[in-house]
Amino acid sequence: MAPQKQPQPPFHVNERVLCFHMEMLYEAKILDIQPAEKGEGWQYKIHYKGWKSSWDDWVPQDRVRKFTDENKELAAQLLAQFKSLQAAKSSKQSAKKGAASTSSAARAAVNGSELSSARGSEERTASAAATSGRGPRRTRDYDLEQVRTFPTPSCSSWFALRRLHVAFFFFFFFL
Repeated sequence: MAPQKQPQPPFHVNERVLCFHMEMLYEAKILDIQPAEKGEGWQYKIHYKGWKSSWDDWVPQDRVRKFTDENKELAAQLLAQFKSLQAAKSSKQSAKKGAASTSSAARAAVNGSELSSARGSEERTASAAATSGRGPRRTRDYDLEQVRTFPTPSCSSWFALRRLHVAFFFFFFFL
């Protein structure tokens, strides 16, 4: 008997698609295709448009959608829902300053299924994604380095501090 041929994949290399990442649909491009590990369906290497290649990910076939008007509308609806949830969440947080953190079950509901990615891209930013939706924002250099200002010699308080410093030095040195 001849070996069974696996059917052709529904998507092709360089095809423009929409791909789920957590609960959002993003515009993407297929870079590579391989059969799924369990032999059912396909896996696609996806590049999310507008994102660095470090976010490229192997995803199962069920996370990829054709780039159609219906699916673009679905992506817009998901974005609107996400924004309304974020607005509601921020208004709750401003009303309850210092409230306890959310439970792990609630975070899992926000971050999506743990089984939805073969590589685990959702888990990469699971803790930060609960707050911002996209992951941690890197702070700028000027936010990281805090410049410490020292008193200038023209300040009279500087001279007073200097005299105290010298006095303590001699006090402890000659004891």
